Amino acid sequence: MPVDIVVGGQAGDEGKGKIAAYLAVKNNYDYSIRVGGPNAGHTIFFKDRIYALKTIPGAFVSRRTKLVLGAGTYIITDWLEKEIALTGVENRLIIDPHAVIIEQRHTGAERADARLMGKIGSVGTGLGAAVRDRVDRKKLRFAKDEPRLKRYVKDVPELLNKALAKGSRMLLEGTQGMKLSMLHGEYPFVTSRDTTASTFMGEAGLGPKYAGEVYAIFKPYVTRVGPGMVAKEVKDKKTLSRYHTQGREVGSVSGRLRRVGEFEMDVARRAVSINSATRLAVTHIDLLEGADVSRGIKSFTGEAKKFLATLEKVCAVYPYPKVELISYGPGLFDVLDLK
Repeated sequence: MPVDIVVGGQAGDEGKGKIAAYLAVKNNYDYSIRVGGPNAGHTIFFKDRIYALKTIPGAFVSRRTKLVLGAGTYIITDWLEKEIALTGVENRLIIDPHAVIIEQRHTGAERADARLMGKIGSVGTGLGAAVRDRVDRKKLRFAKDEPRLKRYVKDVPELLNKALAKGSRMLLEGTQGMKLSMLHGEYPFVTSRDTTASTFMGEAGLGPKYAGEVYAIFKPYVTRVGPGMVAKEVKDKKTLSRYHTQGREVGSVSGRLRRVGEFEMDVARRAVSINSATRLAVTHIDLLEGADVSRGIKSFTGEAKKFLATLEKVCAVYPYPKVELISYGPGLFDVLDLK
């Protein structure tokens, strides 16, 4: 099937951007689509540069791939323009006319809400307030109303469906993760949207018949920047320092140090089930003892070998996904590809 989907299997921050970028180069997709808001970013290490992005798809690294922001995207125009200049994608970017513009009033309202910023742990971009206005049918600015984005606006559902009819291949880059889903996550410590594959397809303007491989991304541990459940949270400062430095566990949007806890089997299995995951990708394997990537996974020992054995229980959930990618460093090609 022609639309592969990348989803987060935990609380976000799993490394979806890195995996999406790798898949884009590997598979040479015709289009890459992103939905969601700028409250969840991704960092790409490519050609000796670090790209900290909030809206542009990670697949920008594939120079032939057109980049699409669907109707389920929420945009801060100033941020997007900076990312366009940074990545040089002016001639490859397409935006749905019904993508919502996050205005200063949305950001201000969110940051003034002490409960939201404190107890819930919002990063304060204004996404939640913009979603609320959309649900309440209040007046909004859409991409079609923004003169600075006019050159990029096209009918995305029509464009993508026509391209699919001609055999185009696409990558759909989801945001955040299972634990943060408004519908299926750990309410109230969730984001303002659903974060699963089916919703991503709808937000892009695509029907379910086009879904291809669904990649669920996991780390060998769980992180999150805000409040909410983290199983057996790490409190030792020396251990946390290793995660925050070697593991780069710092929020790309918030700048906050991420909390760290153990791998949560129940969440992982639920993520596979609800997303119909067919492939698993693991990131940050290099933080585990015994991950000797020079000789492949068959030579893994200790913690790394034990974690791969743990994943067998995740793969036992229908539709029985297989581990395909194991990332062992920040570089785009620091990946063991098992396919």
